[in-house]
Amino acid sequence: MLTVLAALAASSIMTTAEAQTASDDANPDTSAETIVTAQIRTQPQREIRPAPSRTIAPRRAVIATLANTEFHDPVSTGWYIGYGLTSSRYNDLWTSYKNRGFVPIDIETDRIGRNTRYAGLWQKNEDGRGWVSYRNLTSSGFHDKWEEYKNKGYRPIDQDTVVINGSVRYSLIMVENKEGVKWISNRNLTSEQFSQKFNQFKGDYMPIDVDAVEINGDMRYSIIWMENKANTAWAEYRDMSPNSYGQKFQQFRSNGYRVADLDCYESGGNLRYAAIWEKNKPGRAWAARREMSATGLRNWWKKYADQGMRIIDIEVCPAKSGGGVQYAAVWRENSSRYDWSGRKDVEKELKDYVDNSDAPSVGVAIMRNGQLLFRGGAGDADTEKGVWAHGRTIYRLASVAKAVTGTLAYDMEEAGLIDLDDRTDTIVSGLGTSHVHTVRDLVRMEGCVSHYKSDGVDDNDTQTKYSTALSALNNHMNGAIKKNGFIISGCSTGQYNYSTHSYVPAAAALEAKGGTSYANLIKTRISDPFNLDTLRVESRTSPDPSGDLAEVYAGSGRVSDSDFENVTWKAPSGGLESSSEDLARFGDAVLRNRYFPQTTRDAMWVGTSNGRAAGWTVSGVQRWKTGGQQSSDSYIVIDTNTGVTVVTLSNKRSPSIDTQVLANTVLGIANAN
Repeated sequence: MLTVLAALAASSIMTTAEAQTASDDANPDTSAETIVTAQIRTQPQREIRPAPSRTIAPRRAVIATLANTEFHDPVSTGWYIGYGLTSSRYNDLWTSYKNRGFVPIDIETDRIGRNTRYAGLWQKNEDGRGWVSYRNLTSSGFHDKWEEYKNKGYRPIDQDTVVINGSVRYSLIMVENKEGVKWISNRNLTSEQFSQKFNQFKGDYMPIDVDAVEINGDMRYSIIWMENKANTAWAEYRDMSPNSYGQKFQQFRSNGYRVADLDCYESGGNLRYAAIWEKNKPGRAWAARREMSATGLRNWWKKYADQGMRIIDIEVCPAKSGGGVQYAAVWRENSSRYDWSGRKDVEKELKDYVDNSDAPSVGVAIMRNGQLLFRGGAGDADTEKGVWAHGRTIYRLASVAKAVTGTLAYDMEEAGLIDLDDRTDTIVSGLGTSHVHTVRDLVRMEGCVSHYKSDGVDDNDTQTKYSTALSALNNHMNGAIKKNGFIISGCSTGQYNYSTHSYVPAAAALEAKGGTSYANLIKTRISDPFNLDTLRVESRTSPDPSGDLAEVYAGSGRVSDSDFENVTWKAPSGGLESSSEDLARFGDAVLRNRYFPQTTRDAMWVGTSNGRAAGWTVSGVQRWKTGGQQSSDSYIVIDTNTGVTVVTLSNKRSPSIDTQVLANTVLGIANAN
């Protein structure tokens, strides 16, 4: 493994800059870079939705005048990261993110075992600046691109070196120098040359990227300097042992410095660190961790993302104990969620909930009038692998799906696609003659359709995956729901009876009028308009967790494959899944009339005699829904008076402490902060 930074002396400076000519000291050997991030996992991780803040500066704020802080250290921006990537996968992501308006700010090439893997970090291109990035360049190829784009007014922000099968290859990222900031970049320096350059430039410039690589036992160093217009105090150390780095970390942290750049590498068979510290003038939060396993990196990554932090540096390090790799990373505050006054109180409630209940994990999110105040999790979403739950962990929603389907029905009626007062049997063929209900009756559970019967039949004992509600209606339990036997004897339409099953013919009617599957109606009409990627019909066919899915849990562990219940037969009433964040965003959108006008919303929320309303429950100023099924205890509550929406989701049915209890505690904290 190679990706080495190295270092000697450190310096702290506060200066303004005079002009220096940009120079690329290219000896025929190597160059390296600082943000290393390779992993064996192949799925890229991402955080793309920084919440708007009421307290921080706009994202486009005066980039041209904040040369050292805006592009170099933006207050808030969208970002992506991919790691453990093959060359083709990296190229796919590079193209995708370029097309979405993101600029690469880091590229890393690493040898992991016998494989070459790539990592990259992208940042929203807020001011539309030009940029270029290259991989796998020879030394002369690097120099040619460096010269070409230097002459076009670009400056380097990242350079990387790796040795692959004995050949040295380079990567380079350069961006349009909109700020007109002076800069210098050097590569292929010996330790002595590095020290000379360091002493030459430290008075007027600050380093933003330092790296080193060991080639046949010799160290070569690279560094990028940027004019220190903001007079930022900084320090740089290289060749630190793990203990020495830890001491410097504590020293600089206590003096108000943050880690701005970190690298770890092997030199002479020993683990070494290099780091750049900057005075944390904006006072924004940051974090840095090292010696993490791959799972540990993922866990901290997600936890800090929940708190509103973005990753600015990931490193793949030689394992401290020898053999294999470990990970280090640096985070930077990216959202006002970190500073929300109720955050620590809610985090404590989540931890206490998992510690004091038998639920393996919980995910929680809070919205207030369009702003994501909080998202987070506690416990293990995957108990076998020790993967932590977080605010983007995806859980089964159980009966909370009814509130989503009720909203979909009123949305389609508002759009003129359906009249909910039409008889269902005029839309869906094959219903028994006793099915005299309207579609509105069904979503309000006033259509006399039975709930689960005490007939010895387990309605949920199926692993069949249904692609449409109509298919489930016609085939689940041999089509029992559509027959006369599923109509409650002596019941008249308009009479309330709680029923999961009534939503199956209702969704079949929505499909008929919408011209597509229920799953696609949820996607196109509920989820896509607000980028609720995880709010969807469940598609999993096993209890195993993958990606951000929580495991399907029962008793003391994951359910067996044979006991796994496929819930697509009841997709509209108990077969949806979501992260806590996306479900909270859905609730907030309903509250703020984003799907339909307030008159339609209020019509949907007109409750029956016991407060039930088109899948929702009406109780004073609150609109809520609870749910429970195999591996799910779910709750959403909207306080119409304060504009707060709270979601609590767990992957344990009927936990010893109900998620509704947790949600009401969290709602109290939100309303007090």
